[in-house]
Amino acid sequence: MSGPLSTPLGPGREFDRIRQMAERWKYLAKGLGDDCAFVDVGGATLAVSIDLSVEGVHFRRDWLSPQEIGYRAAAAALSDLAAVAAEPAALLLALGAPEQEPEATLHAVADGVGEAVRHAGAVIVGGDLTRAPQLVVDCCVLGRCDAPVRRSGARPGDVLVVTGSLGGPLAALTAWQAGREPSSDARHRFARPEPRHQAAAYLVRLGARAMIDISDGLGGDLQHLLAASRVGARLEMDRIPVHAAAAREAQVAGEPVWAFAARSGEEYELLAALPARTTEAMLRAAPVPLTVIGVVEAEPGARAFLRGVPVALPRGFDHFAGEGR
Repeated sequence: MSGPLSTPLGPGREFDRIRQMAERWKYLAKGLGDDCAFVDVGGATLAVSIDLSVEGVHFRRDWLSPQEIGYRAAAAALSDLAAVAAEPAALLLALGAPEQEPEATLHAVADGVGEAVRHAGAVIVGGDLTRAPQLVVDCCVLGRCDAPVRRSGARPGDVLVVTGSLGGPLAALTAWQAGREPSSDARHRFARPEPRHQAAAYLVRLGARAMIDISDGLGGDLQHLLAASRVGARLEMDRIPVHAAAAREAQVAGEPVWAFAARSGEEYELLAALPARTTEAMLRAAPVPLTVIGVVEAEPGARAFLRGVPVALPRGFDHFAGEGR
């Protein structure tokens, strides 16, 4: 597909607005629709992404410390580099805060950003600081990628795999919203997500054809990958790797554990399409757990099954659908 939105996006009001912006920009926009933008620089490919974290939307101060807020914001941006298998190189930080915000808060946010950058093997190269009504942390990341993995390469017959386990961040969020303190493992998954750079490199070695990080829930992000690749998929929901804390919270809520895990966002795990020749031995050798949860099909659309019975796939998070984080 040519034009500003070269990689199609899945459904949702948030993405309708992105499509409308792309149409207004027309020739001014190029290559929109992947987890990163790709810029040719002297024969090398630079991957660039930006991620905005806003107080009251993405985090609350009574849930997270300032250092955790900074770490989490930077990790979310760095995860976009993992989603295209780019090696992290640099980060720019734009920070907004109320005029009377204590210096200690800003220092702690900066420390958290620095910690995430150090873990990724990158450096901080600049940014901006401004007065704002609430705390805002905006991270722009740059990475190196010889052969980026886009969302658009999945083919019928490929297997769909996810890294790690799902549902931990939603378990923490559910507990907080109910006035309870989350379990330590759920809180850790929410506050300190781990961008899957090593896993991304391994998935490339396995021949990954398409990839995306799970930020808005499995269902929503799968739809983007399928739309970009112009294919469909069959998901086996009982195969979804469920975080232990998610299983506990789902039981408290009376919700099927697979549905709870599938609608959990801000996971920053990777969803990838691998060639059908991928073996169990290959998956077991990965630096993090890899689980096959489905197969790519030619017929468009995502079809979910639970032990052979069709079920509804939980939709992804949409910033403009009248819900909060």
